[in-house]
This record gives sequence, structure tokens and C-alpha cells, in this order.
Amino acid sequence: MLHYSCDLCKRPIDAHADVRHVVKIEVFQAVEDVEEAGCCGAEARADEADHLEEMQDLLESIDDRDLDQDDPFGEGTHCLRFDLCDACRQRFLKNPLGMKTGKTLDFSQN
Repeated sequence: MLHYSCDLCKRPIDAHADVRHVVKIEVFQAVEDVEEAGCCGAEARADEADHLEEMQDLLESIDDRDLDQDDPFGEGTHCLRFDLCDACRQRFLKNPLGMKTGKTLDFSQN
């Protein structure tokens, strides 16, 4: 029988009585589209771009990399999976990046 525990609070999650939530996060390098590059002042238009040459450059750069590196923070895609209890799920949804939210004060214009 599998035993689950919340990855945040470490509380055991009973598979029959409790609700278990799975959070999957995929981290990958963003690649700009040709159209997005054109918005920033690039001269090339999307229909004038040589996509075969771009693909060749991309394949060559992949071949040049050492794919056997154990660098956990490399440029590759990383998939993360977490089990959360219901209470931690609610906290995660309110602040998914875990950023500290400071209280903002609204002062009157006296």
C-alpha cells in the first residue's frame, strides 16, 4: 500500500479519508517567436524568416552541448511533482511562487 505525505507540511495523507492534490511544475527556457521579435524593432518579418536555417542552428547547438551533465539548473526542461494536503493546496493557490506579500497601506490625501 502506498503512503503519501504532504510535501509542504509533511503531514501524512490518508488515501481513503483525505484529499490528495498533485502539483506539477514544468520549467523550460522560453524561446521568442519571430513575431514577438518583430514587435521589439527587429527588421525581419515572419514570412521572410528562413525557418530551415533556424532549425539547423538549433540542432547544431543541441549537438554542441554536453547532454550528460548532471547540472540541476541547466537549460533543459525540468518537471517537478508535489503532493499537497487540502490546506496546503489552498495556501499554494493563494501564493504559488511563495513570495512575501507585504501589507500595503492606503493613506488619505490630507
